[in-house]
Order: sequence, then structure tokens, then C-alpha cells
Amino acid sequence: TMQTATPPPVPSRPVILENNLPGVRLTSETGFTSEIYNHGAHVGSWRDGNGDAILFLSKHAQFTPPKAIRGGIPICFPQFSNLGPCATQHGFARNQAWELVEQDSSQHKSRECVFQLASSDATKELWPHEFVARFRVALVGDTMETNLSVTNSSDAKTFEFTAALHTYFAVGDIAKASVAGLGNTPYLDSLDGRIEKVDANESVTFPHEVDRIYQQTPDCLQVVDEANNRTIQIKKTNLPDAVVWNPWVDKCKATSDLGDSDYEKFLCVEAAAIQNPVKLAPGETWVCSQVLRVSKGCV
Repeated sequence: TMQTATPPPVPSRPVILENNLPGVRLTSETGFTSEIYNHGAHVGSWRDGNGDAILFLSKHAQFTPPKAIRGGIPICFPQFSNLGPCATQHGFARNQAWELVEQDSSQHKSRECVFQLASSDATKELWPHEFVARFRVALVGDTMETNLSVTNSSDAKTFEFTAALHTYFAVGDIAKASVAGLGNTPYLDSLDGRIEKVDANESVTFPHEVDRIYQQTPDCLQVVDEANNRTIQIKKTNLPDAVVWNPWVDKCKATSDLGDSDYEKFLCVEAAAIQNPVKLAPGETWVCSQVLRVSKGCV
């Protein structure tokens, strides 16, 4: 019998990803993989055992820091959108280089890693507070676990912030995709002056542009991707809000790092803390999590 060659061990150090940017490659025991960049602690990909993408990454994404990467899971901190004191949309966490501070390498393959961003002169120019943020990513079977923690590292000053995990989900066809679990949940319509509205439909569908900030949402939501015959379950903790977004035709055309027809291939569900900003006293830590699980079939 022929012997199969053992794959070489994956070194427990940063690997080089797109455009020579350092990052980490994780592999679960079921063959799911993920690539996370030091830039932004940005999850750039999550693929199943067949190599099919679960997260969307634009073919036009620019891997040129400080520009944020278009797709995957950008971290919005210390503000979501323009809802906060920062001049930059979505804050600055996704534009900064984070440091890889922990990585396991059991069976020569990493299953989890932790990145850290501590306040610096550069961040204080954008937001005058002392903090330490940590982002953990772990692949367990067919799930991706992410945790974001923020610590107020000052000894005197309380601060507040908003945050979101701006997850881009890959779908086979936006016309056959929906988000379940938000029926009758109030939302602010960002396409209509952020007026509060309610949609009685159990599923959010995408026959046109959608940009909604759902408030006080259930902790379990589903992305139903009929074209790929799969459902992605979102289980979130300490992220009470959920932004649902698809830019549609005109915004795709106007966005340089999106292809003109990319709106057909993704939707965003962004687990967030927006409506009630998080207040942190000196020494306090806030922790949130998002667990994604992909399963065959559509609920």
C-alpha cells in the first residue's frame, strides 16, 4: 500500500496572505479554513471543507492598509457608521494593524488565535481614550466563534462607544436569499432618514437596496441561502442590534472596491451594539461574541 505523505507542520507564526500582508490561517477538524489579517484583525475568509466560501470577499478588495478590506468581517469600533465622535466612518479598528498575541497549533494546525489593539498616539488623535481591544477567532468543526472584548485601560476616564461585526455573507443569488428571525422587530431605515419602521414579514428579502438598523433583536438569526442550499446560523451575545444591508445596483457601481454585480452575491448581517452605546468605567471590560454555523438545507 502506498503511504500518504504527512503534510508539513503549519508554523505557529504569521503567514503571508494577500498582497504580502501578515495574518493567520486556521483549520478546523472538519476541514473548514479561515484567514485572518493582522490589518484590522480582519477575518478575510471562511471556507467549508470543499473550499466553498461562506463569507463574501470582493474580487476588487484592496489589500492596501490603512484602507479596510471589502468583505469578510470588518470590525466597527469605536463607532458604527457615523453614530459617534470619530470623523471616519465605522471608527478606526478596521484600519489599524493589530498584534497577534495568541495562537494555538494543535496537530500542526491552528484552530484559534487572538489579536490585540491597544490605544496609541495614533488612535488617540482619532478618539481620545485609553483602551485595549482583543478579537478572538476559533474554528470548531463547522462553526466559527468570534469574541470581541474592550477594556477601558485608563485610571480616570469613563468612555462610551458603539460597535459592530460587519459580516459579509456569501450567497448564491440575492433573489433567493433572506434573513430570518427579524419579523416585527423595529428598525431604523437608513435609506429614509433613519425613521423607525416595522416589517411584519418573518424574513427580510432583497428585491432592492436594504439598509436597516434592527434594534433589540433576537440573539439567533439565520441567513437562508437557497441557491447554495445552505443556512448560516448567527448566534450573538451582548450585541442587541443587527444591521441588514445590501447596497444594490447603484451603490455597487459607485463603490470602487465592489464589482458592479457583486450585490447579487452577498448580504450583510452586522451584529451590533448601537442603540444603547456601551459605557465603560476605568478598568471595566465589555465582551461580545458571534458564533456562525453553516448547515445544509434551508429552514
